[in-house]
Amino acid sequence: MVLNVEIIGVWIAVFLTLCIFSFLYKDNPFYKSAEHIFVGISAGYAFTLSFWDEIVPNLFGRLWPSSGV
Repeated sequence: MVLNVEIIGVWIAVFLTLCIFSFLYKDNPFYKSAEHIFVGISAGYAFTLSFWDEIVPNLFGRLWPSSGV
């Protein structure tokens, strides 16, 4: 049986969702780790998006306009 990336991603999402719902019982390490993963991924995504949408065209595009960035 071959596991592909989509199936693994679904199982990770299920596990993290259960970790978030475990807060209803009480504050625990599973909730804390899922919360830290969510915040880290969100911050990384926001940084990457702002870098490629704002910094690259406005800074590098004006410094080297012929490079096609």
